[in-house]
Amino acid sequence: MNFFGLRISSTIGGCLSTNYLLAGIGAVGAVVVISQLLRNSKPFLVGATKEVISFQQWLNSNIEESKEFWEDVIAEAKHEYKLEVERKLEILQKQQEILEKIKASL
Repeated sequence: MNFFGLRISSTIGGCLSTNYLLAGIGAVGAVVVISQLLRNSKPFLVGATKEVISFQQWLNSNIEESKEFWEDVIAEAKHEYKLEVERKLEILQKQQEILEKIKASL
């Protein structure tokens, strides 16, 4: 196999395949290229990260407002249910009193 004009055998030292060697060189090259690209795009990455943080805070505040709203709705519903049960109990007690008065007058 020829690599940049050098003759490389199919195995290096009888242990490693040249494919592994080339893959390793490619990986190192990719890391170098990616690090250069990331350095050059740092302002963009900082801006994008800032926007993500801003969105996350907005989302958290909306979730908190929503929680408070539903907690208020649930508390109000429980209170109205309790009042309704108390009214029904009063009506039943008055009916019972009326029945007892009718019974006593007979």
